[in-house]
Order: sequence, then C-alpha cells, then structure tokens
Amino acid sequence: MKNIYNKTQLHPEIAFERHVFHRDMFAHVIRWTHVLKNAKIGMKILDFGCGNANLLELLYRNRYKGSNYLGLDIRNITINKNKEKFNNIDWAQFKVDDLVNSQNYGDHWDIIVCFEVIEHIGKHNINNFLQSIKKHMNPNTILFLSTPKYDEHVGAANNHIIDGKVGELTEEELETLFINNGFKIEKKYGTFASIKDYKHKLNDWQQKMYDNLKDYYDTNLLSVIMAPFFPSESRNILWRCKI
Repeated sequence: MKNIYNKTQLHPEIAFERHVFHRDMFAHVIRWTHVLKNAKIGMKILDFGCGNANLLELLYRNRYKGSNYLGLDIRNITINKNKEKFNNIDWAQFKVDDLVNSQNYGDHWDIIVCFEVIEHIGKHNINNFLQSIKKHMNPNTILFLSTPKYDEHVGAANNHIIDGKVGELTEEELETLFINNGFKIEKKYGTFASIKDYKHKLNDWQQKMYDNLKDYYDTNLLSVIMAPFFPSESRNILWRCKI
C-alpha cells in the first residue's frame, strides 16, 4: 500500500527534553486528556490515525483500562513500532490501513478519536474519509475529531499543503461536510487561539480572568486555556459528533 499522505509525527518527548512547550503541544496533550475525561473503564476506543499512539500511552499511564483499543495508521513502520512498544497492553491492537478507504472493524466502538489527520489527506478524499469513520459508528458512538481551522489571512501550515493545494478546511466547510455525511455536531471546542483573535470579544469577567492568568502564564498556555470560550476564533477546533 503506497503512502501518499503526510508523514509528520508529534514527539512529546522532544518537547519535554527541551523543557519548552509550544501551544501546539499543550493543545495536543489537553485533547488526549479530554478523551481520558470521557472514557469510562471498559470502553472500546478506535484511534483513527493513531500515529505514535500518544493517546494510548496517556490512557495507559493514567491507569485507564479499556476492553479494546485499536490504533490505525497508514505507515507500516509506525504501526510496527507501536506493536513493539505497547506489546504489554493486552487490550490494545494496531493495524496498517488506508483510512480514506479503510477496512471495516465493526460499529461497536464507544469512542472514535481522529486528531490532526483530516488536514493531511487532501480535500478530494474527505467525503470517503468521513464515510470510513461513519461505518464504524453506532448511535451511541462519540467521535472526537480535531483539525486546524483554515484562515485565509494566516494561511495553512506547510505540511498541510497536499499536491499544491490547501488541505485545511474552514469551520464552515467542515461543518457542511459533517452534515452532508450524516453526522450530528454536538459540541465545538477551541483548542488553541491567537490572543489577538479573541481579545476584542472578552466580556468583563473574561477580561478579569484573562488579566489574572496573563500575570502568571505565558502566551502559549494562555492561548490554550482561553480557546474553548471562542471556538470560531480558534486556530484549531475539536468537534464532538454522533450519527
């Protein structure tokens, strides 16, 4: 199977070694902890584009035990490394698969996670990609999907340019794609935001909170803490959906 998609990886251990955390890293960690917050013991979790399986590691290190975790990724080397690293977790499995046209692993999953994947596959593949996710869902399945929100003034990240075309979606584009593919949007969370994009929208109590937080936290963390108040002004949105 040829890998035609983006190959970037997130490595939390590198950021830890440097002892400097960018807002992207804070946002990633908080997304994983949001899943931990919602995952009840014994649930079945499908990680759609698992990468280095950082989500599984966070779950496992925090003593969460599912009945089944399945991590899917298109890269053989990534899946093989995950199998070796996590071979002691008897409820975790990994498989190589093309997520745009994935195999069917059943619709019994309680939670499906798809973090920072959809922007790497090309807009022409997104309908098939969403249908690949949907076939694994039942009415009780919760989908958590996060992706950058395209802003024409900011532009797209270099690794989100697919065959010369922008792979990021605007909030309106993705919302339309969800609805057209039979998803029900339950919630949108901003995961990080540039301060200049939301500061003019602060009400009195938010301004007071912002001023107190700014006195202690650096802007990287502050941009993550405030983002859930302003999903439409955020650079990245986590969508909670059902079918």
